[in-house]
Amino acid sequence: MTLDMTGKTIVILSSSTGGGHDMRAVALAEWVERLHGDSVSVTRWQILEESSRLDRFGVGLYNWIQRHAPWAHHLYFNFLELAGLHRRAGQIHGADRFRARLKALNPDIIVSTHDHLNHGYFELAKQCLGPSLRCLTYCGELSGGYGFSRHWVNPEADGFIAAVDACASAAASLGMAPGKTKVGGFLLRPQFFTAEAERATRLKTRQALLGEDDGRPLLLLGTGANGANNHAAIIEALREIKTPLRIVALCGRNAVTFRQLEILNEEMEQHRIIPLAYRDDMAAILRAVDLAFVRPGTGTTSECIVCGCPIVFNGIGGVMPQERITLKYLSTKGIAVPLVRRPAKLAAIVEQWLSAEAQGNGGKQREAFANINRGLSPAGIVQEVLQSACGIRRG
Repeated sequence: MTLDMTGKTIVILSSSTGGGHDMRAVALAEWVERLHGDSVSVTRWQILEESSRLDRFGVGLYNWIQRHAPWAHHLYFNFLELAGLHRRAGQIHGADRFRARLKALNPDIIVSTHDHLNHGYFELAKQCLGPSLRCLTYCGELSGGYGFSRHWVNPEADGFIAAVDACASAAASLGMAPGKTKVGGFLLRPQFFTAEAERATRLKTRQALLGEDDGRPLLLLGTGANGANNHAAIIEALREIKTPLRIVALCGRNAVTFRQLEILNEEMEQHRIIPLAYRDDMAAILRAVDLAFVRPGTGTTSECIVCGCPIVFNGIGGVMPQERITLKYLSTKGIAVPLVRRPAKLAAIVEQWLSAEAQGNGGKQREAFANINRGLSPAGIVQEVLQSACGIRRG
């Protein structure tokens, strides 16, 4: 079905609690532009940060806990589940400003990529612009159960797009009507779906990272969008590995960690450390490395799955509720991913992983990843979003 989307306007609601919500908001905006150019207008609002000091504080607290005490997220997560701070229009801080922005832009569609923006904000928006406004949710979570927020699901919303079948089932269990639910696959930026010259890109990226590729295993140490990492402790633990490694350590915008790793590289004998500041080419990097050590967040895990990048999970400091559902999803798929809770345990896992007897581990993960979300791409998600407003116009 060909849709005439000319003149449609989309507002995407997100917030920087963790990195996955904003990642999906950016991806949706890029795909709309890629597929429809200037004929469809798309705007992203980081609405919690822009609403009030209290909401900004909440975002900051979330990210502080993620960086320093992941175990404490169980307390924060359950508090938010019970409190329901954004469940009703009357609870929204900065409501007058939100209304003014809506009236000025007059969007046709609002899409939330965040679990706390699907109720009160949707209700407020429909009060402001009328029932013809379409309000939808994209949820990138990988499973239901503990860690899947009840706030993701608003049965009164016009649609719920789930990343995977297990997410759609979780939404149904919380009252989302089957007719409003769609499984759309992973919502990642276009670079993750352009693998035409994958081998050539892999070799080019390795050369750019390493200079001359001497065949040493290339290990990636991931960091969240908010700079959560244990790089120094992990690298110290990796000293005991006899096999020489190249270690690419993502530092984001954390200049202190970047410099710390530069100094550590100068002291390292058998391994080479390559600290990287913020990068915009994560798809190429994930395709270039041999193994990634990352937190079990849905965003990074989805990226690794699409890129076929073998992973070991970083559970140092505890596993957050939102990360538990990632572990659950992979377990139900029969995909074995080691979980490291202490830096000292990583060396043995990496050495065993890279040994001749375990060379097949990476291949098994890649094969399993290739069978996930077959035939689904963000283009279908964009189609579903725009389909919701087909034939609906406001004056």
